[in-house]
Amino acid sequence: MADRVTLKVSAGPLAGRVFSYDRHDTFLFGRSPDCHAELAATDTTASRHHFLLEVNPPHARLRDLGSLNGTHVNGQKHGGRGRQESPEEASRRRLPEVDLRDGDQIRVGATVFEVAIEGHRSTAPADVPGDEEAGLEGLLAVRPAAPMEVPGYAVGRMIGRGGMGAVYLAKRQEDGSTVALKVMLAQSEVDDAARENFQREIEITRSLRHPRIVSLIDHGSAGSTFYFAMEYCAGGSVADLQRRQPGGLPLPLSVRIALEALEGLAHAHERGFVHRDLKPENLLLADDVGGGAKVTDFGLAKSFQQAGLSGMTATGAVAGTLYFMPREQLTQFRLLKPVSDVWSMGATLYHMLTGAYPREFRPGEDPLPVILRGGIVPLRARDPRLPERVAAVVDRSVVDAVPERYQTAGEFRAALAGAVS
Repeated sequence: MADRVTLKVSAGPLAGRVFSYDRHDTFLFGRSPDCHAELAATDTTASRHHFLLEVNPPHARLRDLGSLNGTHVNGQKHGGRGRQESPEEASRRRLPEVDLRDGDQIRVGATVFEVAIEGHRSTAPADVPGDEEAGLEGLLAVRPAAPMEVPGYAVGRMIGRGGMGAVYLAKRQEDGSTVALKVMLAQSEVDDAARENFQREIEITRSLRHPRIVSLIDHGSAGSTFYFAMEYCAGGSVADLQRRQPGGLPLPLSVRIALEALEGLAHAHERGFVHRDLKPENLLLADDVGGGAKVTDFGLAKSFQQAGLSGMTATGAVAGTLYFMPREQLTQFRLLKPVSDVWSMGATLYHMLTGAYPREFRPGEDPLPVILRGGIVPLRARDPRLPERVAAVVDRSVVDAVPERYQTAGEFRAALAGAVS
């Protein structure tokens, strides 16, 4: 039987409705029109964005979004604001997350959801994740110098790491070439079907070839660990370059990097690929002064998600990813299109130019409610010295309204090139 998470509304104004998921997705509850389960605007028991549920069957994680009245799971209240505390003030605290189990009950006011999880053997009460780093990020914090042995490769030092894996410098024994070896740990059980699904997905990705896209040379797996030999870029990432030049990169350099990356991204969009995780860490450089930008990790995140191996990528995402995430990645998780990559690429260019993010994230504030509230800070409000034509292009690339944005990387690139010509 396939893994499935089902929410059945057993009481309240939405009684009788059923929401069922057999693959990775998000579920948003509240009074806002963009919620998947929307209460009436006059229903004061729920906040506009009350809670977010991320499902990756058989796993499901609930996150209260700084709601006024909190979210009750099996009678225990999670979240809720203090008297006279605004949603913005509440979101500056760590918002509670609950990993759900089969048979759990969720209640907000009069609305009650019954949780049914097929393929999940445990029927213990729901628990709250601890503060420790989850998944591979936590594992690597403990054992940063212990890569797996990879047949055919001499594995050297770690050169990078992120929420889904670590990257090592390696020599390919077959020809002595230097490669970047990415090691990813599945966040859920790896069965034969998941492995076959992943191998099928990654072979499609491997066919994506372009001078502005980092080439995937080889891949394989051992147990729950997957490895990928990729083209090595000696200049590191744009994030590395930004750390060497804090406060914003020069305009000509930022635009050149963006134009080069958008060239590769446009090629992928024309062939039906969506990256889903663009950020400075995923733009690599041929040298340490910013030359030869290339997009990396193309298709790896999606392939892991499609195979059900990625764990939680919205509620469990590392903060760096959330800062470059378009709003629709929370509200329409499975329907992402090239226009979503446009937002992330625009946010990356915005960050290169200013050292800041398009949204206003206050220190310690939970990113998810900020993303859902919407709204951006115009680029020239960060730095009025930037040219108006460039600012207009960047601002359009990061608007929340999808129809108002450039729809593909090709459109975005043409507009940006025109602004600096």
